[in-house]
Amino acid sequence: MRPSSRPRDVFWAALLTLLALQVAPAAASAQDALALARLSVVERKVELAKKGATWQAAVEGAPVRIGEALRTGPDAVARLELPWMALTLGPGSSFAFPDDVLLSASLEGGRALVEAQGRDALKLVTAEAEIRGQGRAVVRRQGKETLVTCLAGRFHVQGGDASVALTGGRGTVVRSGRAPSAPEAVPAPPASGLWPGKDAVYTNPGEPLELRWKGDAPAYQIELLPVGSDVVLLQRDVDAPPARIEVPWEGAFRWRVSARDGRGLEGTPSEDGLIAVDAK
Repeated sequence: MRPSSRPRDVFWAALLTLLALQVAPAAASAQDALALARLSVVERKVELAKKGATWQAAVEGAPVRIGEALRTGPDAVARLELPWMALTLGPGSSFAFPDDVLLSASLEGGRALVEAQGRDALKLVTAEAEIRGQGRAVVRRQGKETLVTCLAGRFHVQGGDASVALTGGRGTVVRSGRAPSAPEAVPAPPASGLWPGKDAVYTNPGEPLELRWKGDAPAYQIELLPVGSDVVLLQRDVDAPPARIEVPWEGAFRWRVSARDGRGLEGTPSEDGLIAVDAK
């Protein structure tokens, strides 16, 4: 009778399984190495396009790799976290990590809040400018202009063959094919009439809440953040006050408002107002 081949089959199956277990982590590690950032916040309609693929709904916690792009809907916010910095994209923004020799990030349109406290930020590129530095800055691209406001720290903005350095509370405008404008003081924040203010206003999840302040700027932008955190959950560009928002989450939040001048250059934010959201 022919000897059974089962022991030999078991041996080869075990060997192949062991090899597969060794190869799988290596493949996963290679994929992880290509992940440049992680989507830590996805609010409302945010879409991700992998290299050579169509747009699909972005998922909170998903990696973003070189060659991939993001876009946010008209009321959406997305936050990208890198090991040394973070980028928050406001509504109507288009963003990508180009598959180039030199690592950079590209803002094709919309608004990006750059936060790089420990070391210089990854170079952020628009059609008109290149921005790099350390601290916190707002970069907007509208039409054929790039507007940069340094909120804290120091950022360098290059346009054409020239560059300027911005410190906290200073901004510049870069037009297509031109040097950045001379650094200038950005609009002052609204200083009075903030409501809700330091005394928290209570509301229910999803209930409309009117935000009020005093000012005569052509436009403003408002942000909502959790108390004790710098993560922006809601960002809106608005005209004259008041502005109405709906907070879908329970918890303690703070809001702030910044003025924008006639060109759209954004100022520094106001003091925080407090909102408590509690389902009753």
